[in-house]
Amino acid sequence: MLDLDDTTVPHGKSSVPSERVTQAIGRAKNRIHICVATARTLVDTMPILSHLDLSGPCILTNGTQIYDPVTKEIVYEKLLPRESLSDIFEAAKKNKLRAIQYNGVEDVEYTGDNIQEKILSVYFPEVDRLMIDSIVTEFKKIPNITVQKLNAWNKRYMSIDVTDREASKLHGIVEIARILGIETKDIIGVGDGYNDFPLLMACGLKIAMGNAVPELKAIADFIAPTVYEDGVAIVLEKFVLTD
Repeated sequence: MLDLDDTTVPHGKSSVPSERVTQAIGRAKNRIHICVATARTLVDTMPILSHLDLSGPCILTNGTQIYDPVTKEIVYEKLLPRESLSDIFEAAKKNKLRAIQYNGVEDVEYTGDNIQEKILSVYFPEVDRLMIDSIVTEFKKIPNITVQKLNAWNKRYMSIDVTDREASKLHGIVEIARILGIETKDIIGVGDGYNDFPLLMACGLKIAMGNAVPELKAIADFIAPTVYEDGVAIVLEKFVLTD
């Protein structure tokens, strides 16, 4: 289970895996399922999925969707509860946050009167780094949701992603384990960010990147080299591609 940004690829929508990482994944997928677990939407994930030609089910948007790259279908999704939306958008208004609704197909910016009929997540792309923890605490008072902080595309900020209480990378891994007929203890999880804490907690072998946040490194069984040192390739060479 590979996180994407700052794990498999350097942070950035246009990034693709390095040649060494691509080759290692190409060899490893002949032995085991290689899956992605990302906060990205399908549209933003697809260039990497196409580049790697994966066959393992992939977790999208922090666990709100699971995508099968073989059938090219969404095989699982979890919507935000409608009764939580007014509180979410009220908190956003109070904190002057730009809010993006993800309806399962595209991102739609919230303008005050355009709540989508179907919402999997609400994403706040630019949150002041000094305010992030207090705002996360405020969102967590809302019932039936999961609140996760992320690195923003713009490194000056942090981001917040709000999903259903049963939508996280952990929940996605449990569902994928059911689909594949395997035990979660037999899964390797590799990540770097705050939203990868549920990912690692669900896996039997917990791996944090060298560039991971300290909280993730604290629970890891192994610290890999950084994304810029092809850490994912080294993980696969060490734990999968040995004879």
